[in-house]
Amino acid sequence: MVYTELFIELYNRFIEIVLAPVHNKDMIWILAPLLATLLLMELYFDRYKGEELGWNTAFGNSLVLIFVSVDIIKFLHTNDMLSYVTIKSALAIAVILLGLSLTMLSFFHSLPKGLAFGLTSRLPINLITYLTVVIIYADIIIDVYTAIASVLFAVIAGILLKLISLIVPESGEIPELENIEEEPKD
Repeated sequence: MVYTELFIELYNRFIEIVLAPVHNKDMIWILAPLLATLLLMELYFDRYKGEELGWNTAFGNSLVLIFVSVDIIKFLHTNDMLSYVTIKSALAIAVILLGLSLTMLSFFHSLPKGLAFGLTSRLPINLITYLTVVIIYADIIIDVYTAIASVLFAVIAGILLKLISLIVPESGEIPELENIEEEPKD
């Protein structure tokens, strides 16, 4: 009986996270560009598998955390939720600090390339921003259910993007021939 109640609570929290943009239209303005970018970048890198994330992309992705955090701070300020420290304002500040840290580390190439590119790749950055916006805008309780539902959401999002990558055709480009110029014709 206890497991059933736990599962129901977890399921309800997961659905709350997924459907939050439907119920709170204000967050669509910040989430739509994020989700569109995530999907389009996923399609691009699935098509051109030989390309990899560069330091400039890592830097740009890190800036996304800062820009979204500014919107979240605006939301908290507009709703008079910055007058006192709450777990939601602490979450917003944590995302700002994460964004600033990753931006500086990417700017100065301070982390090993593989670690930096993993931390600043499109999926982790967009999942962090999506979940933060949804939790704050929809006023979702931050507890163990939200944490587990968020991890579950991230796993399912990753699986869905992987399934999408299976249907995207690769480009027919041959990397070794990309830099070869054609001979002028007489």
